[in-house]
Amino acid sequence: MADPASPVADDASPADAACPGNQAKWIAKSENNMAQARNSIRDMLTVLRQNDVAEAANKDAGMEQEKREKEAKKAKVMNQAAVHEKVIDTSFKCMQEIEDAILQTEDSMTKLTHERYKGFAFLQVCERRQEIRDKRPVQENFKDALTDALAAERDVLEKARKELLGLEGEGKNIVQDLRDTRAFLSRDTGERRLQMMEDLKTLAPDLTIPVPKSTKKAGSPKANSAGEEAPANNTAEAAPDAAAPAAPASPGNEAPEAEASHKKATAEDLKKAEAASKELIANTMKLLEKTSNHRHKTTELVIKVKQEAARANHRTEDNLARRTTELAAVKKQLESHALDVEAAIQRAERSLDRSEKRLDTSDAKKVEKMNADKNMLDQLREIRRRLAQDIQCKFSALDIDNMCRRVTAAKASEAKLKQATMTRTNSAPSLGRKKGNDTASSMGETGMTALTEGGETDASTRPPSTAAKPQNSPGGSKSLKAGAAAAFAQ
Repeated sequence: MADPASPVADDASPADAACPGNQAKWIAKSENNMAQARNSIRDMLTVLRQNDVAEAANKDAGMEQEKREKEAKKAKVMNQAAVHEKVIDTSFKCMQEIEDAILQTEDSMTKLTHERYKGFAFLQVCERRQEIRDKRPVQENFKDALTDALAAERDVLEKARKELLGLEGEGKNIVQDLRDTRAFLSRDTGERRLQMMEDLKTLAPDLTIPVPKSTKKAGSPKANSAGEEAPANNTAEAAPDAAAPAAPASPGNEAPEAEASHKKATAEDLKKAEAASKELIANTMKLLEKTSNHRHKTTELVIKVKQEAARANHRTEDNLARRTTELAAVKKQLESHALDVEAAIQRAERSLDRSEKRLDTSDAKKVEKMNADKNMLDQLREIRRRLAQDIQCKFSALDIDNMCRRVTAAKASEAKLKQATMTRTNSAPSLGRKKGNDTASSMGETGMTALTEGGETDASTRPPSTAAKPQNSPGGSKSLKAGAAAAFAQ
């Protein structure tokens, strides 16, 4: 750039430049060249200084932009981590409550199972009593108060068993739902922790993902790999430097919008996390409420079943005691009347025997009277026979009812097992035989039947003997006993 104060004239010709006319012109020419050199140096230094300032501003703007991007990325990762932590804390609390609910539900199911087992034992006793009472004589096999009490007790126990089974199945479904929810929460918590770790890894510079190689064609000016550097005089690389001065203005203009969008995204993430936490809490509360209701229903049902079973059993026991007392009283009265009838028959037989010896057969009236007395004696004998039959029936019924009073759950189960053993065919008598049931098996094979079975005889109520019986006592062989029974049968 030429200085206006330069001594060089503007109308200098090439001839003056080539050959000065005098010494003054020669001196003026040299001074003009030196002034132009000074002005050119000053202009060049000014341009270089401006370029350095622009380059420094561009570098600072790039660093500021990179710093803002890192801060925004870090803030985003931290916000996502906070969101995950909030959901994880909620999930952890829900998992703790679910574990407590599982323990409570399993405890309720245990109570239901125990009560069902207890009710099944009572049901076994009731069914066994009904089976035994079905063997009463025909004259005594009528529907009495004890029959109604046993039927009512059986209905109560069966109904309670169904309710207990239904509530127990409901408890199993609740436990399964709780475990599924627990597994989902545990898996979701693990996935969120892994996602947090992956997000935090992106903030470490040494763990950044390497830039993939370019997949463009070899003839393209950008076909070099990511590690290669372009030449310094490349025009393609000069374009960003030319546009660099405008870079600092762009982030400054877009900063409010980016900050607003970042705040908006953070608020949305927080809302989503809060919604997810609320949904988890709502689902967990539903399951916990279902668990609480199940536990409440379990407690009420167990108490109700115990009370109803106790009432039904008490009613059965009262009717059974009343029935045995009544049968014993009637049997005693019948025996007393039978003794009176027997005494009257013996006295009448002796009297009629004497009268018959002194009877005048020619007297028709006396003969007719003797025949009437004999008919009356026959009627008295018939009454004695009926009384004896009635006494036998009362005795059998009383024995059966007393047997019912001695029935326990163990005896009922043993009786069912013996019945199952005795139903085996004679062609395979040893099929399914168990040790300790040889007596029952021999009775089943020989066809022997008894009124008292299942260990419910009078001998079963006696205390065990202190002296142990020898296993192989003389005459205790089964083969010897079978031979003796066959000899007596012949």
